[in-house]
Amino acid sequence: MRRAFSMIELVFVIVILGILAMTAIPRFASIQDDALISNEKTTIGVARQGVVMLHGKRVTRGENFSITLTDKNGTDYTARVYFTSKLYPETLDVETPGVTTDNNFTTSTSRGDRKAFALVVEPEGLSDWNRSGVDGSLSAGKMYYTGPASNVVTDTGAEIYIGKYWEYNNTNGKLILR
Repeated sequence: MRRAFSMIELVFVIVILGILAMTAIPRFASIQDDALISNEKTTIGVARQGVVMLHGKRVTRGENFSITLTDKNGTDYTARVYFTSKLYPETLDVETPGVTTDNNFTTSTSRGDRKAFALVVEPEGLSDWNRSGVDGSLSAGKMYYTGPASNVVTDTGAEIYIGKYWEYNNTNGKLILR
């Protein structure tokens, strides 16, 4: 006697698998968004630590100073850090000519780019970030950044999504999600 599954048994198995899939898919659909949000929050955490470190270094030194930055290819270059009257990082002057980073910031002479955020984020990671509020176009002393999640995630129930941005206030050194 042959034993095989009947058609009705196969239909029941397919229906059960369908129900399980409908339950599981929404949970896995947000994994990419969660990864982008986690990436952005980690980057902001590193940026906050960098701002605090630079502020502390400026307080102890009593004057602006230069730092050595290393690009993703291992090339070192010197950058002069300038601070606000409250001693928080404001301007970065790249002093080594001919340096190109992944976010297409190329220097041929010493110049200030008002991108203090770049001090604490690896240049190759900046390609996912956008900034505004430079050259007095927005509130004085404030820069606005959007990262991988705030540029992509559309779920307004998420912690970070399109329309949210990070505000760096160089008068108090805070990076806040708005």
